[in-house]
Amino acid sequence: MTLIQRLKKLRIDGKIAFYRALPLRKNKIIMWANSFKQYGDSPKYVTEYLLQNVPGTFDIVWVFETDRDIPAELPDSVRVVRYFSIGYLKELHTAKYIICNMRTGPAHYWKKRKGQFYIQTWHSSLRLKKIERDAEDHLPESYIETCKEDSRRIDLILSGCKFSTEIFRRSFWYDGEILESGTPRCDVLLSPTDENRKKVRARYGIPAEEKLALYAPTFRQNRASDFQGLDFNRLRAALEEGGERWTVGARLHPNVLSDAACEGAVPMSDYSDMQELIAAADLLITDYSSCMFDMAIAGKPCILYVPDLEEYLEKERGLYFEIGSLPFPTAGNMEELVGVIRRFDRGEYQKRLGSFLDSIGSFEDGNAAKRVCEYILRQEATKR
Repeated sequence: MTLIQRLKKLRIDGKIAFYRALPLRKNKIIMWANSFKQYGDSPKYVTEYLLQNVPGTFDIVWVFETDRDIPAELPDSVRVVRYFSIGYLKELHTAKYIICNMRTGPAHYWKKRKGQFYIQTWHSSLRLKKIERDAEDHLPESYIETCKEDSRRIDLILSGCKFSTEIFRRSFWYDGEILESGTPRCDVLLSPTDENRKKVRARYGIPAEEKLALYAPTFRQNRASDFQGLDFNRLRAALEEGGERWTVGARLHPNVLSDAACEGAVPMSDYSDMQELIAAADLLITDYSSCMFDMAIAGKPCILYVPDLEEYLEKERGLYFEIGSLPFPTAGNMEELVGVIRRFDRGEYQKRLGSFLDSIGSFEDGNAAKRVCEYILRQEATKR
């Protein structure tokens, strides 16, 4: 460590020590999602439930990266701080509740205080790829140590299903409390309103009567900007053989496919909340992304387009489910994808979905955010 680095660390440690000496604000909640990049995922839906149902009860602070625009949909009553600012260090060390959807580590500059309560929402109700301890041989040692340290800080983990509860117990080096509440980010998928359908169509100029097929592949390390042979124009033509009009949207991972042209599809990577896109979509096409399980919770069609299945299984860190055991039809190339669309049997698909959700012990019923907020309110009541 250079002299400048040591001096910088001393300055940061001094600031943190000062803020840790201040009283905790019992009604303050600090939140972030996806490494401070978005207003979304479960922390967003916890925020909105609190504001709508117990307005004025909590002082809610959201953290964003310095280069991120403040989302227009962020409620006016929510305060904002920028990551690694003096304000961030102060709010982080004086908030009673910390709520986020990913691991915390050295880059967060957080030294948890006695009396702080850390709620880890995680970023999926269920996952296909193995995580943490279940994939320990494939993960860097430094990351594993960060995970173990983070788990020692956690006071509560949210679980969307019995299967996830078992994963958290085994894989997270965690023996604390798990709230089997469902996943707040999935509440919107079970909403009886079509607000998000209208919102997404208005954003992209999609006629109200047109159906939306969403293509959303997972992140691939060191993968070139291509679509695995997916032809959007041909996809739309196959969908329209049934007599309905379709729009195809493409939400691509910015680290991999941000520069790729989406000929025949509407680029939707700039939309901040994936859950709203899923709520608006009539069909999802993905590969190995956990968004497949969100579509299952929504009870809507999902097709797995997996031309690189053998390569992926060989190189990845292992899966919790065999692809063939999932309720989703699969296609290994464009010809197979067209065939799956033509033969799709919605009744049979719904039966498979129901059996799968029963097998994992799903808790999702649209009331997860309510349960989390009731838990927080009980915490406050018992401390008085």
